[in-house]
Amino acid sequence: MSKEIISEIANRDAFFTLLSHNPGLIVLKLGAEWCGPCKTIKPAVYGFFASSPPAVVCADIDVDKSFDFYSFLKSKKMVNGIPALLCYKKGNKTYIPDDMITGSDSGQLHQFFVRCGKHLMDALTSNAVRV
Repeated sequence: MSKEIISEIANRDAFFTLLSHNPGLIVLKLGAEWCGPCKTIKPAVYGFFASSPPAVVCADIDVDKSFDFYSFLKSKKMVNGIPALLCYKKGNKTYIPDDMITGSDSGQLHQFFVRCGKHLMDALTSNAVRV
C-alpha cells in the first residue's frame, strides 16, 4: 500500500483544518508543473514521503492549483518562491512553519529531511510525556 500524498489545499481554512489534525508532522512541498527545480527535487521528496511513517502527513502542492493557499503564505512572508518545503510539528496551529527550505540544493534538501526526522521524534516524545 502506498502512502497517500495530499495534492491540493484549497484555501487557508483547509490548511488550518489540516494543522488541527496533525498526527505528528506535516511536510509540504510547494511547486508547479512548469518549475524545473521542482522537477529536480521530486525524486528525493517522494523518496522521503514513501519512507516516512504514518505519523507524517505528506503534501505535494501545485501553487497554480492551490493559489489561494500559496498567496496566503506568500502574503505572510512564509515563502518567496518555489520549490519550497515546509514542516509543521504536531501542536503548531499557525501558518509559521517549524522548519523550511527554498530551492533545489541537494545538500540542503538532505539536511531538511534529517531535521524533519528530529522534529517528528520531538513531537511524538512531547506528546507521550503529556499523556
